[in-house]
Amino acid sequence: MARRIRVPGLVDIVLVTEPEEIRSLDDEQKVDRNFVRRGPLLNRLITRRIRRWFHIQGQLLPTLVPRSDGVRRERQRQLADSLPPAGGRPVCSDIQLDRLAHFVRGAGSRDDAAITVQEVVGKAFFPDYEADQASWKASELIDRFREGFSLRAILWRITGRLRRSRQLLLDRARQDRWAMHGSAIGMHGILKALERMRDLRAAPDATSLGEGSVLSRCLAPPSQVPRTVEAMFATPVAAKHLRPGTVVILRLGEAGPRAPGPETVFMHGHWNACPAEAFVTELLRAVWRRS
Repeated sequence: MARRIRVPGLVDIVLVTEPEEIRSLDDEQKVDRNFVRRGPLLNRLITRRIRRWFHIQGQLLPTLVPRSDGVRRERQRQLADSLPPAGGRPVCSDIQLDRLAHFVRGAGSRDDAAITVQEVVGKAFFPDYEADQASWKASELIDRFREGFSLRAILWRITGRLRRSRQLLLDRARQDRWAMHGSAIGMHGILKALERMRDLRAAPDATSLGEGSVLSRCLAPPSQVPRTVEAMFATPVAAKHLRPGTVVILRLGEAGPRAPGPETVFMHGHWNACPAEAFVTELLRAVWRRS
């Protein structure tokens, strides 16, 4: 059963780690991504934080908008049909592929690989997208900020570093919500997969591994994703009814080892499926072959 942290008036959060419970709550219509400020104090702070830092011109990033959002649905469909390798387009250039394979073979730095990954993702949206040390470090800061409340995150806000990093990434993504998500947040999943691939490549049996086995060992879902309860309902996941405003945290990272595969990594087959599944898997396959 999921773990519920509830102190009336202060906090009401449900932490979900079991794959079956994650599926159940992800499919539950009363659990969504509206992030309306309501419920206990900490819950309101969480939703305020999401709306303050993860929007573009008042519109939340695509992984944070409700299931009923028609614009999100249509754009997700378009991206699934148009991102490389759709239409036979290569997922990256030979130069980029060589850089990433170089990293997987044990050479090159993490920063160099990260800049290349960000460039590859950005160019999938805009052919002239430019990534560099500044944009990579900005995305790294944003990714760490997403982990939750911390003294470090408070300092980033006070010093203006968070605001400057966010603005840099918005400018590079040309205020496009999907490009912003991919180049600032989604890219970290690819980078982590390449780091795992680097470890596999160094193993004595590396050449005997099939691509499917490599992908299953390298791919991992995001650590966690937030949801909010929109109407009271009973669920086997919690001992008591979940109330409107309850924050539900789907801890995909912990569930991943018990449910490896595209369903957990990309939410394949669900309403919130990642449109870049083919793009990411083909990129990783290409890097492994080249390495």
